[in-house]
Amino acid sequence: MRINQRTTAAARARAGFSLIELMAVMIILAILLAFLLPRLTGMGEGVRGAATETFLRGQVTGALGSVHDELGDYPSSDWNRGDESAPNATNLGSEMLYLAFFAERFGGMNIHEDNLDNTDGDRTRRSLTIFPKSDLFELCDQWRNPIAYFHHRDYGRKDLYISYNNASGELLETLVSARQNPKTEGFYNPRGFQLISPGIDGVFNTDDDISNFSRD
Repeated sequence: MRINQRTTAAARARAGFSLIELMAVMIILAILLAFLLPRLTGMGEGVRGAATETFLRGQVTGALGSVHDELGDYPSSDWNRGDESAPNATNLGSEMLYLAFFAERFGGMNIHEDNLDNTDGDRTRRSLTIFPKSDLFELCDQWRNPIAYFHHRDYGRKDLYISYNNASGELLETLVSARQNPKTEGFYNPRGFQLISPGIDGVFNTDDDISNFSRD
């Protein structure tokens, strides 16, 4: 009988120690999660940023080069559809990229449809692209915000763009213009074009904006 009592007591002790150990492990895991989660989230945003930069400098720049080779010029960043008026002046350059790349002549230029969105909800009277829908889509970054586009002829113009503040979810309206080198006061890519994403924060004209040119 004493042996059984001792065995039961030992088993209870082992069970008690296991519970304490389990709680200790859970506490340690909670501390580690609290420490690592912000860093893991930051890594995810960094990956999106890198993907957006690759998209701008790779796919979009390559597609613009192909249009230039075919037509002798880059797509206009101003409304140039004489047979139809622009629905509005918001996100104009980005929408002109969409109309150029997805015109019947070019058929998308290997730009995936996942990169399209209609943040201002506008549309034309009829479809001007290979798609049946008449939505006037924009070319967007990894955060679903429109990518501002300026042909060098329009570098002096300020365009209204809609974007979402990624921290607050607030819808923003911002005047965006082509960027100048502060040293020379000349425009970046003076004979070409500029592509600008509002970046991780979703706010244009801040330090984390992503572009197709290197800023000094």
